[in-house]
Amino acid sequence: MGRFGYHVIDADGHGGEFENWRDNVPAEWLPRLAEYREKIKLHYGKLVLPGGGTKRPGDKFDMRPGMTDPAERLKDMDLEGIDQVVAFPGGAGEEWAMLDPKFSAALCRTMNNAKYDFAKYEPKRLKALAKLPMIDPPAAAAELRRAVTELGLVGMVCPQHIRDKNLSDPSFDVVWEEAQRLNATVCIHGGGQAPDQFPIGVDRYNTRLEVHAMTHPMGNMLALMSMLIGGVIHRFPNLRVGFMESGCGWLPFWLERLDEHYELMSEQAPAIDRKPSEYFMDGKCFISCEPDEHTLKQVIELMGDEKIVYASDYYHWDCSFPDTVKMIAERHDISDASKKRILSENAKVLYPLV
Repeated sequence: MGRFGYHVIDADGHGGEFENWRDNVPAEWLPRLAEYREKIKLHYGKLVLPGGGTKRPGDKFDMRPGMTDPAERLKDMDLEGIDQVVAFPGGAGEEWAMLDPKFSAALCRTMNNAKYDFAKYEPKRLKALAKLPMIDPPAAAAELRRAVTELGLVGMVCPQHIRDKNLSDPSFDVVWEEAQRLNATVCIHGGGQAPDQFPIGVDRYNTRLEVHAMTHPMGNMLALMSMLIGGVIHRFPNLRVGFMESGCGWLPFWLERLDEHYELMSEQAPAIDRKPSEYFMDGKCFISCEPDEHTLKQVIELMGDEKIVYASDYYHWDCSFPDTVKMIAERHDISDASKKRILSENAKVLYPLV
């Protein structure tokens, strides 16, 4: 039980792999790794952070020791009031790294091993998601199977789209089928600015303020449309899907708009047979909220409280550590029952936690 009187599951915390984990890539891939690191450095060096700093994956601009040290992570979880965390891997386009399927597979495999090595320090409290080489869907499905059955990871994280393909592309069905079979969670993480990703909107802006503000919610809106109207949830009704790190205030509007367009042009959505919102609400779909999100109360009033999960966003430059649990626990505009569902109960449905 956390320090604020609730059992708390952090449905989206970051870090959870030892520093320099990339050094464990098999020796044959080290020259390719050097190229990849240089590409990351050049790509992310363009986006300036508050105060004039820049952030590249692996930099310490927004690091705490708990990002790479499990003992320190547990201390920070206790400080914040978190009982369990599902740790998300970082995002630097590992899914299609260097546009080389074999290198991407080696890199994702190394990352997933690193997640396992970190989590085994305290496996009851530290959980993790896998990164997959989605540039090669059959290889991605195989790596998901290894990550779940051999490493004990609880699911996978996926970008909003995979280069030129939407998530509803039939080539990815082998991944969704395997996730459903394994009872593994699929989490979509908004973003879209990784190296070699096909840009949707981000190419029009050159400040982190603009890029970061738009990519997470817009990315999840696109992904949700693909998963619903594209028929992924129809084809795989037991697939558990989380849409993370974009707030939840946009969800009622977007579902209503998708429903309206479906009702007017249902013949253009042959992959589904009912309103998109019904797939979301009746299925196993969830969305994370921001702890201080002003419209959380209205989302609960419109949609109920059974689809919303808490996420700390630890430890990104824009997170509210160590006060994220406190922010929800001390809110006066939502009920205690809603707080319990958001802080813990809904995450137990989203993730196969033990």
